[in-house]
Amino acid sequence: MLSQERAPIYEALKEYRAKRIVPFDVPGHKMGRGNPELTEFLGRECMTVDVNSSKPLDNLCHPVSVIKEAEQIAAEAFGAKNAFFIVNGTTAAVQAMALAVAKRGEKIIMPRNVHRSAINALILGGAVPVYVNPGVNKELGIPLGMTVEDVEKAILENPDAKAVFVNNPTYYGVCSDIKKIADLAHAHGMYLLADEAHGTHFYFGDNMPLAGMRAGADFAAVCMHKSGGSLTQSSFLLTADTVNEGYVRQIINLMQTTSGSYLL
Repeated sequence: MLSQERAPIYEALKEYRAKRIVPFDVPGHKMGRGNPELTEFLGRECMTVDVNSSKPLDNLCHPVSVIKEAEQIAAEAFGAKNAFFIVNGTTAAVQAMALAVAKRGEKIIMPRNVHRSAINALILGGAVPVYVNPGVNKELGIPLGMTVEDVEKAILENPDAKAVFVNNPTYYGVCSDIKKIADLAHAHGMYLLADEAHGTHFYFGDNMPLAGMRAGADFAAVCMHKSGGSLTQSSFLLTADTVNEGYVRQIINLMQTTSGSYLL
């Protein structure tokens, strides 16, 4: 097991800054020297670690050292086989997992109240949605989660679907029975995708709803900035051992910037 006390990227950035490097590459603010107004606003500590990818700092598109180690530490913390750092927001994580499981013309079963990123993934990849209406709580006027019965009906009517997509939780905090839905999906040869944009904290409390990876999800898009305490746009894509790590990395690199921010 890896030590959860380690922070490999943070440690590498501290060491890099201590070398008092004079940068001749990007970004143009040159660790704050080239933009004193921005440096005054954000602070020198921030600007001196907003740096470009280099051998000591690894590369987000093809991590082999400190980023790779940090991803492995994160994977262990979340109970996943792999964790991929995402700096384009959980939108990119959701799109990557959808694109990884379904090609043009193939089906994904999903609730009507998915985030727009899931719909955009269908547009980009050409996959076909099979919608499950989640129902509405009439007293509160909010949409609910998918029922196991409705998901089973959709699976039986669409046995060729590639995956089932679940909000865990919805944007109103409603959770479906993700364990039973995961078991149903796997029993019919389908992946289970969990959008956990608002469920990061589920992984770190015994009195929380069941987290996606613990329920048997194959993919989980986890938003670190919403409830994990990190900076906006920072996210994880978690995967199980049922997923090809190299292929997922390729898909992520289609969706994500090549200029990953070390602040994120």
